[in-house]
Amino acid sequence: MADNPEKRHLANRAIMILNAGKTTNSGLLFSTIDDTEFADYTTVSEANSADKRLVCFLYETVLKQVIEQINPDFAIRYADLGQERLVNMESGGWSYLFELPADFLAFRAQVAEGNRKKQFDSEVLFFRNYSHVVVGTDGYAYYCSTAHLSADDTDDGQPPDDDGDGNWTLYSDEDASLGAQWAEEVAYLTANTAWMLGSNDFSNDDGDSAYIKYSGYVQAAFADEPAYYPEEFKNAFACRLAAEMALDSKDYERRRRLLEEYETLHKPACWSVQQGKTYIARPKTVFERRSG
Repeated sequence: MADNPEKRHLANRAIMILNAGKTTNSGLLFSTIDDTEFADYTTVSEANSADKRLVCFLYETVLKQVIEQINPDFAIRYADLGQERLVNMESGGWSYLFELPADFLAFRAQVAEGNRKKQFDSEVLFFRNYSHVVVGTDGYAYYCSTAHLSADDTDDGQPPDDDGDGNWTLYSDEDASLGAQWAEEVAYLTANTAWMLGSNDFSNDDGDSAYIKYSGYVQAAFADEPAYYPEEFKNAFACRLAAEMALDSKDYERRRRLLEEYETLHKPACWSVQQGKTYIARPKTVFERRSG
């Protein structure tokens, strides 16, 4: 696979930061790193430097951490979370649960789709080994006992009922509110582990789902394209990556200094640039309002 020069350049920045003060960086910088190596450090040849394997091992993890901490504009996305889901676990007191997008990295806010400045109380919750719960045609609640697509449900793709269904098991014959409405074109899961959004409000324009602002990430795609990074973010990421490399080499004092530089210099610089891109009109004076 071809070299990825933009990501390699950031890796080399980290190497130069890590080796600041040395008389030369000759032989330390990388001439090529391809996407396969960035995605899987074990594909780096043993004949190559240990630093290259370390960079590829740390790159994605550190990048995600920096995106979460700085909340850069280039990683911001919005999404309608679709139909409500219910599971066979406590929902933390929230009325509704929603599954998060596949590229979800960090939650920023639940907002109104038509007014993104309006926010709602909500929380991202972690569920381990949960199963979806739906209401059957008989009014009973059923939990998913075999992962499947809704189109694979018996009775020509209809919700479960007490006639028996290999994909579902009776969860409650007394409280139908424990289940969500069965839906077409849905992947129903069992023993699944994931983050979900808890909320008491619908906030999309259709009034039937949550609408959120979040930071997204897809390896070798969205938010993993340095061409869209501001220079301040590149500096922050390279500094943070160098700090983690210093830990591996047990240079604890250098790591401490680099983390301090990241926190006190680079993060504020990124936030300052982002604030500079926001325009908020000043309130009109009484005279301006009266004069139209």
